[in-house]
Amino acid sequence: MERLVTVAVVDGNPGARRGLVRRLEQMRGISVVGQAADLDGALGMVSERRPEVIVMDLRRIAPDGAESLGRLEGAAPRVGIVIFTAYVTEQERADLTRAGARAILLKEIDSEALARAIRAVARPT
Repeated sequence: MERLVTVAVVDGNPGARRGLVRRLEQMRGISVVGQAADLDGALGMVSERRPEVIVMDLRRIAPDGAESLGRLEGAAPRVGIVIFTAYVTEQERADLTRAGARAILLKEIDSEALARAIRAVARPT
């Protein structure tokens, strides 16, 4: 039996956030433990709910991208961060990876590949 991975979703668009939560809730072995609309909400949620993985659309919540990701990584270094975005440039990919993103995925990814990526970045507690 596979281990349950706890996930939090961060997206500034309420409809997109709800849609992603519903998508994740359909995946075996993944439990959504929280959601937030912005970086401050994410920081509070991480300390309270302690998810193993955060799936976030950084573009919608933080115009400074990698800098905000660095703040989140600094506050929760054991949390695996997956950037879930509609598009990303090579420079953004490099900056986000340096700032702590463990995976950068396009929103068009199929659910099976998304679940594999989430499990890959999860760290056992």
